[in-house]
This record gives sequence, structure tokens and C-alpha cells, in this order.
Amino acid sequence: MASTLVIAGYYGFGNWGDEAALAVLIRALRGALPQTRLVVLSNDPPQTASLHGTDAINRWNLFEIRRVLARASGFMLGPGGLLQDATSTRSLLYYLGLLNWAQRYALPTYLIGQGMGPLRSARSARWVAQALQRARCVSVRDQVSYGWALAHGIRVLVGEDLALLTGLNTPTLSRSDPGEMGTSRQGEGQRPKLGLSLRPGLSPQNIGVLRRVLRTLSQDFEIVFLPFQADQDLPVRHELALAIPIVEAHCPDDLLKAMQSIDILLGMRLHSLVFALMSGVPFCALSYDPKIESFLRRVEEVCGYSIPWWNVSDMPSESILMPKILELYAQQAEIREHLLRARTILQTAARRALDETMRVIVSDLDATA
Repeated sequence: MASTLVIAGYYGFGNWGDEAALAVLIRALRGALPQTRLVVLSNDPPQTASLHGTDAINRWNLFEIRRVLARASGFMLGPGGLLQDATSTRSLLYYLGLLNWAQRYALPTYLIGQGMGPLRSARSARWVAQALQRARCVSVRDQVSYGWALAHGIRVLVGEDLALLTGLNTPTLSRSDPGEMGTSRQGEGQRPKLGLSLRPGLSPQNIGVLRRVLRTLSQDFEIVFLPFQADQDLPVRHELALAIPIVEAHCPDDLLKAMQSIDILLGMRLHSLVFALMSGVPFCALSYDPKIESFLRRVEEVCGYSIPWWNVSDMPSESILMPKILELYAQQAEIREHLLRARTILQTAARRALDETMRVIVSDLDATA
């Protein structure tokens, strides 16, 4: 009888960064366990089934979840920042509940490409630590998560964000190789492109600063908006009250290909920064969450280049932000070389941790076959 793995995470919500990381995980699982049935818990099962070619069930259908867990061979929390209580305690309890449920069925549990926290409550931290101590394998995507896990007595592998491996060996991307570091991406007579990736969390004052900066830059740049979760991000674009074209994305590859056509990115979404790095696009960032800062510091560590970024609670005035964007554009050829170096290092680390995780899962499933 073929084995079954159940995968849970923030899937089926149209968040293309998380869907990109899931696609990498599914590709790895299919390579390592081609006969294994993969079942994803999703907010939109038809979308997930179509996008990833897996079975999918409604993440809110507890009866169906119980039925599939009772027949499963293993359970995993897929890539993402799932175990945190900053968004809501309800979300944390959902994922911990699934982990505990699977463990009560004596299933091996795996946590792949996790970003731990923030956990603002000591009780939340204790619950997470207890669930992870019972897990068969835990891999995290950043050093902060790694340190947290070690401090709580958890055996852990450290890698990188799995979305860094998006598009590798994907034929549709071969027409625009991010490894080709040209000096500019616009054609003759075209204006350079400034990509914009924003999400909720900006104050009216921040919106005002961005509006003034973008209005001025639009005289020399073509500005495009890249929504990594459209239902959340597009209202922010509307607040800017500017006629900024929108990249229409139906899958992660659509955004990756769009990223490969721009010259500079101003990004707030974590995976917009990941895609910019993969595409050799110089970027500056607005941080709303520790995961952004962790990623930026990691890139700076391996590429030897200081990335301009600001916390949204302390965003600079237009007199600082606009010259920095123009400086990025002026130095884009040099910066791309730094980013290419960082991309190679981070993708290697991501692949190494993923391969080690696959070896554990294959060993477990072979033992129960």
C-alpha cells in the first residue's frame, strides 16, 4: 500500500511566496518518494490541486482531516512562518492542534523550512517547544529560528527559505536567466522599471511619504506593483492613489518572471526580497517583522554589501528614501554581482538542509513500508 504524507501550512490563500516554497517541497518529495500520495490542507483545495498537482482537502474540515490522518504515514508543517502568535493565537493553536493530533496517531511529524516566532507569550513558546521536541525532524530557515530551537532543547537543522529554490530546472524560466547580470534590463528607449511590493502595516504618514517619492520617481521610472498576496496587497496600492500598473499573477513563476524584468525593487514582502535576490535585482526594504530583518542580515553577511532597509515604525522621509533608490539604480551592475554571490551561497544551504530532511523522511517511510 502506498504511503501518504499530509502537508499543512498557509496554503490556498493566494500568498505566492508560501506557494513557491510549497512547490519546492513537493518537487523534492516527488523526487525522493515518487509513489507517495501527497495531501495538502488548503483554504482553496481546487486551486491547490491545480497549482501543485497534489490531492487537497479543506483545511477547516476537521472530519476529513481526521480521516486522512488516520490513514497517513506521516504529517508535516510545510515552509512558512506558521508557529507565531503575532498574527493571532488562533492561528498558532490551529497548527499546534494539527501537530498534536498527528502525534496522537503516532505519526512521525516533520517541520520543514520553518520561521519560528515571534512568540510573544511564554505560554505559546512552551507549547511550541513541547510539540517540536516530539517531532521527528525540524528544519528552520534562519539563524534566529535556529537559535530559538537550540535554546529550547530541540534537535534542528538550519537551512534557508525554500522559496530560494523556486524555478530551478523550470523550462518556462529559461528565457530570462537571472544569472545573466547585464547592466540594465530595459530595452532601448524604455524607462527603467521600479518594482513595488507592499503589504498592510503602513501608517498614513508612511503612505504619504511613498506617494510623494513614487510620484517624483515616475518621471524617470516605470513603476509596477507586484502583489504577493493580492487580497491584502492591492488595497495598499489603492491607498497610494497613483496609477501604478499591477502584475497579474496566477502562480509564483508569474511573479518571478516579472521580477526578472525590473531594475530596482522597493520591497516589504519577504518573498519579494527573496525573488529579487534570485533575479539579481538590487533592492531596498521596509521591515514589518523580524523575519525580514533576519533575511536582510543574512544576505548582508554572505554578500559583503550593506542593503538599505528601514523599519516601518521608523521610515525615512522622502529626502532620504528617494536618493537611496536612485543610488541603487546607479550602482546596479556592482550590486548584482554581490547578490549573485549571495544567491549561490543561500541556495546551496537551502538545498543541503532540504536533502538532509528528505533522507530522514525516506528512511522513516521505508521502515514502515
